[in-house]
Amino acid sequence: MLSVAVSASGSVGAVDVLRSTPPFTDVVTTAVRTWRFAPALDGKRKPMDTRVLIDVVIGAPSLNVPTAGAPPRDVSSSDTRVPFPAQVSAPSYPVNARSEGTALVEARVDPTGHVVAVTSLRSSPPFDVVAMDAARSWTFRPAQGADTPPSTYAYLVFAFRQPVMGAVAIRKP
Repeated sequence: MLSVAVSASGSVGAVDVLRSTPPFTDVVTTAVRTWRFAPALDGKRKPMDTRVLIDVVIGAPSLNVPTAGAPPRDVSSSDTRVPFPAQVSAPSYPVNARSEGTALVEARVDPTGHVVAVTSLRSSPPFDVVAMDAARSWTFRPAQGADTPPSTYAYLVFAFRQPVMGAVAIRKP
């Protein structure tokens, strides 16, 4: 989970790690540094510097383990300049999926912490529908501060790993 500074021109500045899950943290941080954003707009619709939340949810390779990689650990206290997940749900692996995939979802969070709009930015059918449904169910501790725009954004990356299935025993009559 990252708190990312975005300039009024949409470029990425400082990237602060809020929660780390090795070995994924360094890879995600490096990738996010190359992203470009549409600039946030203040109350007068003028571009402004802001911060956004980036959260990556990587599906576990089997039902018996909670996550892939090391268990997540908090690195710093939550950044009040970004919406912070208060209640989350992970999407289920779609029954019609035959491989692995990743969906990038933009969630617009209102001043009360509710998701009011969800957009698929990087579609990977059939994963985008379940990712967007999961994002709609999240609630956040709203961003706070004098320079907080009317809406804040969380970018949620859902990585789906094909579930590992055990061998099925077939009994003969």
